Amino acid sequence: MNFVSVSAVSDREQLDNIARIYQQEGLNFPLTIGYQVSNKSINQGTQNTRQPRFAEFSELDKATRDCGFMTAVHYYTKDDTTILVDLERIAESGVQPSLLQFNTLPPSLETLRRAREMGFRTIFKVAVSNKQSPQSGYAVWKGEGVQDVSSGQVEPLVAQVYDRKGFIDYVMFDPSHGTNLELDLDENSLAVRFGRGIVANRELDHLGLVYAGGIKPTNVRPLTKSLNHFFPNRVNIDIESGVRTDDKLDMDLVRDYLLNCGFNGVNNNGKE
Repeated sequence: MNFVSVSAVSDREQLDNIARIYQQEGLNFPLTIGYQVSNKSINQGTQNTRQPRFAEFSELDKATRDCGFMTAVHYYTKDDTTILVDLERIAESGVQPSLLQFNTLPPSLETLRRAREMGFRTIFKVAVSNKQSPQSGYAVWKGEGVQDVSSGQVEPLVAQVYDRKGFIDYVMFDPSHGTNLELDLDENSLAVRFGRGIVANRELDHLGLVYAGGIKPTNVRPLTKSLNHFFPNRVNIDIESGVRTDDKLDMDLVRDYLLNCGFNGVNNNGKE
């Protein structure tokens, strides 16, 4: 399934406004709503402007499904040993198994296997970032084994995917990590070479490609056009910072993004 995602939705009012836009504009593509959760938000009740209150997450999940959208759990932790316990707490809270995006360094095969057993479909984010920038997001994304988006190698990224191919459903290329770094989709960019490495491997045919980073309402149409040129029927996109003003979700920007993304009138196989 090829989807468009709006991420860092934090409450029911924002969800309802997105649903209203979707209905008013007669949109028909699969829409995913990304909700950020972390080890701290789950266990300490913390919340920022991009996170829902964890106590309200199960109600948001149900409302999302009632709107006909998909829930994506965007999970982050600084300590990978907390992942399985936190996933169990998400399930125990009443959130139905859905898309699960790991916004952390590559989790172990055992973690991915357990997530699959819980019913989650996993979006696996490969370890790539703008390592040279002080604004590249969490420090963990500058560590050893992370490929730099400008000078890194594609083979280790494809190897990360191949090693986990039996337990994941989508692979995500996002060097921005919330810093609005724009995707470089030049023919020889790491983003394009990575996608080609996935598409060229027949054992990875079941995986969708998710791209994120610096996507905005003003550039989403040419970006998706380029991505669909390189990878027909495999492309999914995700936006977060690009639809925010002063770090708050801006519904005018959300509307423009959904209208400009180029997915309307495209079926679930990516064909007109």
